Amino acid sequence: MLVAPGTAHASGPAAGDGCESAALARAKVTTSVRLEHDNHPYTKVVSELSVDVPETWPFAHDLLLGERSRPYIGAMTCLSRAAAPEFDSPDDSPDDGERWSEWRPGNPSVVSKGGRVKVSYEAYGWVDNSSSTEVGVWQIQPADTGEWSLELMVPLALRGARWDQITVDLGRSGAQRANPEPKTGDGATALVWRPGRAGQAKEQPVAGTPESLRVTVTTRPPWQRSLAARGDHQTAMALDLLGSLLWVGVMAALLLTAFRRYRDRPGTPTGEQRRSLGNLRLWALVTIPLYLIAQAEGLIEKHLDLAGTALHFDLQLVIRHGLTLLCVVILFAFARPPWPIRWTAIALSLLPLVTTALLWTVIAPPSSYLVSGTEYGELETGLALQFAGSFGLAALVLLAFAAAAWRLAADGQILPKSRRYPGQERRLKVATALPAVLVTTAIMAVCFAMAEERNWQRASWLANPVDPAYGAEHRADFLWEAMWSVSYVDSWLIGYHGWLLTTLAVIAVLATWHDSASLSPLDDPSDRLLLLALFPLAIGLDVQNHLGIALLESLWIPLYMLALYAVTGLLARRSVLAQPFEVSQRPLATAVGPLTRRKLLAKARSYREIHAELRRLDQGLFGDVPPQRAALEKELEKLHDWDSISVPGVAAERLPATESVVDAALALGPRDDWWGNGVRGARWALLPGLVAAAFNTWAEWVRGEAWQNTLSDQTGLPGLTLTFVSWMTTFAAAGFVLGSLWRVLPGRRGASKAIPVAVAFAAPAALDGLVGWFTREGATNLALQISTMLFVLTVTSIALDLDTFRGERRYWQSRLGLLLSVYQMRYYSLQVAYLIGQIIAIITIWQFLAAPDAVPPQSEGPPEP
Repeated sequence: MLVAPGTAHASGPAAGDGCESAALARAKVTTSVRLEHDNHPYTKVVSELSVDVPETWPFAHDLLLGERSRPYIGAMTCLSRAAAPEFDSPDDSPDDGERWSEWRPGNPSVVSKGGRVKVSYEAYGWVDNSSSTEVGVWQIQPADTGEWSLELMVPLALRGARWDQITVDLGRSGAQRANPEPKTGDGATALVWRPGRAGQAKEQPVAGTPESLRVTVTTRPPWQRSLAARGDHQTAMALDLLGSLLWVGVMAALLLTAFRRYRDRPGTPTGEQRRSLGNLRLWALVTIPLYLIAQAEGLIEKHLDLAGTALHFDLQLVIRHGLTLLCVVILFAFARPPWPIRWTAIALSLLPLVTTALLWTVIAPPSSYLVSGTEYGELETGLALQFAGSFGLAALVLLAFAAAAWRLAADGQILPKSRRYPGQERRLKVATALPAVLVTTAIMAVCFAMAEERNWQRASWLANPVDPAYGAEHRADFLWEAMWSVSYVDSWLIGYHGWLLTTLAVIAVLATWHDSASLSPLDDPSDRLLLLALFPLAIGLDVQNHLGIALLESLWIPLYMLALYAVTGLLARRSVLAQPFEVSQRPLATAVGPLTRRKLLAKARSYREIHAELRRLDQGLFGDVPPQRAALEKELEKLHDWDSISVPGVAAERLPATESVVDAALALGPRDDWWGNGVRGARWALLPGLVAAAFNTWAEWVRGEAWQNTLSDQTGLPGLTLTFVSWMTTFAAAGFVLGSLWRVLPGRRGASKAIPVAVAFAAPAALDGLVGWFTREGATNLALQISTMLFVLTVTSIALDLDTFRGERRYWQSRLGLLLSVYQMRYYSLQVAYLIGQIIAIITIWQFLAAPDAVPPQSEGPPEP
């Protein structure tokens, strides 16, 4: 991590032309650059350079060595590094600084054949208006006027080579100006130059870049990509923060409204109800300042920068670590953990405080770490201290997050009871919490170090490691990134995954306050509001920050709520329990209860057995005494009588002619109330959700270019793990909503009941995809996410049907046999075909449509001294 192989003279030709440029007069060069505006949040720049050098060049065979060897790096530097655009003298050094904006799919390809060595160098990056973007031998410089300038940075050693072709493809935006004028084109948008030999071969390099190689093209990008590239501007950052706060504010308003509705319920609440409801109110008030503090570092620093305040290490350390400590204080104030946990937090907080004090007093000032002449020992000590302080602060954030989650779950009676002490509640103990937090922090620290070293090697792969400044810059880069990492963890855990705590708060209130007498949570205003709020909170897709701004995020909260309420409200009349009795015309929902449900299950079993006998009678499969069809049909008629509400002297109440006792039993679900059905739905959704979560996580973090982005992101591997957990939470919450609404959903079998919930999930997601189409951003995984949600809901609904008759499981050799009996063969065959069709659709989408839509983390490296 601290010492990397390299070349002692990778900075370019020394006096006397260290690259032997004259021997490259017979080299053949082609290069191209392409701007990809569509299907990406930001404009992607793809550059290619191909150099065919003769083996007579003294360094040609050095290209065949290992990529980490010093001769290879020296030779590759000569062929790929250019003089800065304003430099024209052959004595000027080419650009060999770290390139943080350049990414490569792999090392350049080197092939030796026929007395020549061919080098193919591919690189890519994303345009950012805050600075120029250097990719390969091209530089993209955004201007304040909104135009982007692309300029060819000709490698100093190749100024006298033969340039066969130079291609610039600006995409659909086209070129505004080009100098020199292109001689031809390629396709609809590409400009092509064929300058040939730009200069004469001499003993010395060509003096200055020839005019034919001074290729500069100006374009005005599409307005969508131009706005997205301005994400680092103060206005864009403020709008993005405003969008995040609007999302949190709308959700907090919903939670506070639900709090008032529950508070106004008649009756005296229990202790558990008071605690869970108090947590809901307090968390709704805490989330706004918590999210604001967790995501405001960048905006504060940008404002100070515009005000002329120098953002040295000292000031950034105070801002970032100070705001993180404030978030920790707020979380612990909400959690109110036991005193052992508090003393542990105080002990952890001493580590970053002491290390910060030492950095400011005993060790050299942090702002001098990049200045030439800083003592090696001081830099090493400062790096060790900063790592220790960041480790302690990150552990403190994790402990505060865990304490807040524990309080919400414990007060909501979500945690299982203690096994060691039956009947007692579990408590958060230091002996369990501290090792778990330290191990998690250590794993994250290892992932951080690996990602940062990978980024450093990527950016400085052609730097001079023998230069004394190389080691200082390497350690200084780690020093700055270690300081920034605390803010990354803070905003990543609280700003992006704080919805998990809000979900816990909502579930805790529903668990302690739900009205068991209601047919569904939609019947009670308070339960209805919380369930509808849970849908966009825990199930709805995390919509894109269109144009790099989260301003539209809050709009999807009411859209998801309206979608769920619309499909259940519009289709409620088609549910089985909404059908009227034949005599009183009252809906079946008015005569449901635990006792009625048990009687109905017994009738449903008799109904299936009689139908099995009728099928055997039709097929001639009976013994010596065939059953009488009339007697069997009479028994079926009696099963449709609803004895529990029949009035003496009046005709017996009967089920509707369109519904059977099996339909009515399945409509009630596996439990006696909607809460029990919801819990069973959440549990049954975990198994198919495991597979679906793996698919979605793989598509987002591993597939294609996403894996390289994951390895280069400081929170990449932890983010992959937490994304998987988030998807599992999403599918479990979807199963909970499905089970909670089970009795009011249309359809006689579970697979049909899953469709309305899946439609409520897909409709806003499709609208978000439409917005992405307008802004020309990628939504490649949208179809995969919708199809996996439908699959999970379908499997969960079939499992709930099977769970309804779980009392008969002992009489069957396998669950499949029970399922065949419940569904009958005809229904079972249809649902198996339905599931197989979904699986084929998911595989097809995965293979041909799904693709990563990720942008690598834009690490800037240490600032210049």
